[in-house]
Amino acid sequence: MLSGCGHGDAEPPAAPSSAGPVKKMTHADAQKLAAKYRDEAVTTMGGTLGAPAADNLLRCDTPHTFAASTGGDVPVTADQQAAVLQKLREHYTQAQYAVEPPSTDASDRGALNVVAPDRVTVTVTEDGTDALHVNVSTPCYDSDEGL
Repeated sequence: MLSGCGHGDAEPPAAPSSAGPVKKMTHADAQKLAAKYRDEAVTTMGGTLGAPAADNLLRCDTPHTFAASTGGDVPVTADQQAAVLQKLREHYTQAQYAVEPPSTDASDRGALNVVAPDRVTVTVTEDGTDALHVNVSTPCYDSDEGL
């Protein structure tokens, strides 16, 4: 369960969380939003997913608050990964997303961490093979649909 993105046990209108107000969204719309950001990353990388995307809904604080996530591996040879990560970094910077500075910690595996204006997070990491892993997560949303 994700914390800090719901509104306790109450079912009335969505209350603000520590990350801001919790918006109302259907499961399908949240999954489409996550997929849009995943596809943007993959297209900017100039590749395709090596296998079908892994799409999930994750419960936040209550049965009616949730986040959507999606991800997958994009084939990129090891010698091209740094250049592709830089290309993504430049794309997101130009789009005025919040882009974390490159990490100097080798255990971060070249991670690129980005937060879009609507609080969707995009993380791209090297996986030690000839692929980059893309992971996208939405913030928590309120829904009439339980998980």
